[in-house]
Amino acid sequence: MRRVVRGKLFPMGASIVDQDKIQFVFRAFAGKKYGIVIYNKKTEEREIIFLEEEYRIGNFYSVIIEGLKKDMISYTIWEDGLEKADPYGKVIYGNEIWGNTPAEILKTGVYLKEFDWQEDRFPNYSLQEAVFYQLHVRGFTKHASSKVRKKGTFEGIIEKISYLKELGITTLELLPSYEFAEREPNVQAYHSMEDMKETAIYSHHENDVKINYWGFKEGHYFAPKASYSGSKDPSLSFKNLVKQLHLHGLELVMQFYFPLQVSGAMIIEILKFWVEEYHVDGFRLLGVNIPVEIVAGIPQLSNTKILYESIREEAVYGFQQIPCYQNLASYNDGYLYQMRSFLKSDVGSLQQAFRELLDPGNRVGKMVYLTNYNTFTLNDLVSYDRKHNEENGENGTDGNNCNLSWNCGMEGNTRKKQILELRYKQMKNAMTLLLMSRGTPVIMAGDEFSNSQKGNNNPYCQDNLISWLNWKDLERNKEFYEFTRSLIKMRKEENQRKEEKKESGQNSTEKLPSISFHGRDAWKLDWTSSNEEAGGILFVTSESFLYLAINMHWKEAVLALPALEIKGEWKILVDTSGKNDSTVGKKEKLIEVPSRTILILQAERKEKDVKGITAF
Repeated sequence: MRRVVRGKLFPMGASIVDQDKIQFVFRAFAGKKYGIVIYNKKTEEREIIFLEEEYRIGNFYSVIIEGLKKDMISYTIWEDGLEKADPYGKVIYGNEIWGNTPAEILKTGVYLKEFDWQEDRFPNYSLQEAVFYQLHVRGFTKHASSKVRKKGTFEGIIEKISYLKELGITTLELLPSYEFAEREPNVQAYHSMEDMKETAIYSHHENDVKINYWGFKEGHYFAPKASYSGSKDPSLSFKNLVKQLHLHGLELVMQFYFPLQVSGAMIIEILKFWVEEYHVDGFRLLGVNIPVEIVAGIPQLSNTKILYESIREEAVYGFQQIPCYQNLASYNDGYLYQMRSFLKSDVGSLQQAFRELLDPGNRVGKMVYLTNYNTFTLNDLVSYDRKHNEENGENGTDGNNCNLSWNCGMEGNTRKKQILELRYKQMKNAMTLLLMSRGTPVIMAGDEFSNSQKGNNNPYCQDNLISWLNWKDLERNKEFYEFTRSLIKMRKEENQRKEEKKESGQNSTEKLPSISFHGRDAWKLDWTSSNEEAGGILFVTSESFLYLAINMHWKEAVLALPALEIKGEWKILVDTSGKNDSTVGKKEKLIEVPSRTILILQAERKEKDVKGITAF
């Protein structure tokens, strides 16, 4: 008979007390009997230790069991005759091979905290500095063309760090990477975010098993996903990933999906654990019943990025408090719909598009994106008018029907040069709008080299070439990759100039508005639908002028260049049409903007600018 004594309330799960003593703390429900089932990892011998009420503390049991070797055992929770993995378990056994049906009973291991973080530091990018890159751990490097040694794993991402750095990314956003069962008999995965907002809805089909590729379901939230690990120790793999990302100045943000049955208290424990134990930099929270305003007020998470569909800033900060570090941001599709509408020149979309372009949020920031895991890719956005989800096996009933996409004249693949050129220009327009927006941009992995999912806007069950990135596209579409990289670089340089101006206190008496709008006439922009979706935006910094000339209409537009005191000529930094010269004379008062084209012009300032101009 093993000696069992009452333990402490924390930490949850299994933890080492002494060389041969392990503490177990888990949640218990009233009216049920509990025990701990100990398994010998080598012999699989099974030992049940039933627990008396004296070991209960409120809604938890806490016991210290002697005579157990940490590296020799696994365990389950015994509840009224049924065994289950500990919901607070930090190591999960039984689902190590991706796509296999998991063991009938998942077991929990003892978490070993030892890891040499050395002088690990959180990069702590501001939301203004950050450029997010959303990826699926498996799909990012599973394709043979990725040329990494451990494909589809945390280690595979490490092998791509130099690529991410070269592109200019600051922050990785991972789809669910905690332990979940991607394969379950007779259970179909969630279809979309709409299903997730309801209670757990499943479609049952006899002899039909689908892979839950994304992982938006209740999981074992304290354990990294074993099948995403290139070693036998998922914890070590994930810690090495975070450590290497931080060493190269990159952040890691995790997506977590919480259905209704996960309590707010548990959610808080989960988030604190991943920050304290795995040094993650933030979370995108998905699901319902998430106490996001409470989460935002937790001191241990004050430097952790917290992203949610909507955050009421007054509930967090009151009406006057200013956060020292802006770590909260709304993450929803509002920007996506407005900017997609503008991109395809819907009548009357100009005003709202410009508002979205220039809105960084307030005390709560704003994430902006044109594509996401549950939408068309950027390539497909300009290649398909409707979704093509036939391979999901649901007769086209799944996925979003409102995509605000435009195929540029032909559905899907084509060899017509005129259509291909228009699609390429539209992709450049989209990426330019995204990376010139004042919110925090999110690029979906592969969009920078024109990845396609064959028109599938909801590949939740596609663990195959539809969802895996084909890295050969990087060479085929190198020009678009370089275009994206140059935009990210330009964005960073402009942000740096803004910070330098802010720190130096320059232009405190600036007579020019920092942002102004221009149409056919300088300093005036017609916001009505008759404008035909064209306008200019002038940004003023202490050293230069930056002018965005945007024309999303199918007709050429003429926009005014405001009269300003500049050195030399206007330099064209970006021209999505490829038709304009590299410069524009400083005396020019008008500029012709081809159809469906964005121009970005820059000019250096003279010491004295035009006087008397005020913002309207």
